Amino acid sequence: MKAKARDSCRAMFSKLGIVTLYSQYIFSILMFIVKHKDIFTFNIELHKINTRHKLDLHVPSVNLTKVQKAVYYSGITLFNSLPLGIKKVAHNTNKFKNELKKFLIKNSFYSVEEYIDRNAT
Repeated sequence: MKAKARDSCRAMFSKLGIVTLYSQYIFSILMFIVKHKDIFTFNIELHKINTRHKLDLHVPSVNLTKVQKAVYYSGITLFNSLPLGIKKVAHNTNKFKNELKKFLIKNSFYSVEEYIDRNAT
């Protein structure tokens, strides 16, 4: 694992199985959501129409920035940005934890915005 001073650590994180600080933050919030999923509302609970966003959490309409930056609201955004395969196992906490950990180690995110916008490009 010889790396030069100017080399990116992104590949090193993945190779060593280490999560970045932002990935650890994302992991903690998503584990909070899965463990307390009874306080959140899924889209399928609001309407019984079979849509592609049925596994997403319902985003409440709030105007205060303070509320939008809180764990409840930002956690919904992070959960809705997950790949579909990980969302499908959200009912099983242990399987969700393992799949999420693998996903975060593989991708090594350097910011929360990078995690949310990863599919936009």
